[in-house]
Amino acid sequence: MLTRADESLSAREAVLARYAAALTAAPWSITPAFAEQFAAHGLDGDAVQAATGVVAMFNYLTRVADATGIDFDYASPLPVFQPDRDRDPTPRPARRHWPSVAGEDRTLPAFPDLGQAWQRWRTHVFDTDEPLTGRERRLLAAAAAQESCDRTRAEDLADTVPGDDRESLLDTFARRLSRQPWRMTPADLDGLRAAGYPEPALLHVISVVALQNAESRLAMGHALTRR
Repeated sequence: MLTRADESLSAREAVLARYAAALTAAPWSITPAFAEQFAAHGLDGDAVQAATGVVAMFNYLTRVADATGIDFDYASPLPVFQPDRDRDPTPRPARRHWPSVAGEDRTLPAFPDLGQAWQRWRTHVFDTDEPLTGRERRLLAAAAAQESCDRTRAEDLADTVPGDDRESLLDTFARRLSRQPWRMTPADLDGLRAAGYPEPALLHVISVVALQNAESRLAMGHALTRR
């Protein structure tokens, strides 16, 4: 997580960088102070939504990559990023300190076309019946919401808890991918394969967890514009 502005960034860029780092590593830590910093550097509510949307989608895509073991092609001018796989995840606060974000803040009203596309993808990931059951999807989303400290979503899914060893595997996978995606290995998916989940189901498992992480960050970031 960034602790000071990179000397190569402008003051405006540094504010955005700090916001992206905080929303990624500790979405529950987003406070009105960020909105004040945005305003001080000429960034309005639409800019907050745009930045939040970018960070949320980043959290979706990187978790998909981490869980599936995708190797990116860095044959480009971009530097190769090597994550610190030994670092510990940011400690989660007590549940009473989790932010509660209303449903209307889980969209991007300033960008209706993007919001509609997001909703279509959300419906496909969360509401499709196969190759996972609705209960399995809710179980995965509940674990991801809890690890994101998303009180509203966690409370909506509070009655969905693992009922057997197979469901416990899903819960463990969702929490690991949510809390420390940089430590994911092929063995994490192998455990689900051994439990009888076919490859298409594994992709849906990953997508549900990744999208819930993204949605929780979208909600906590967008709520800045309503505070």
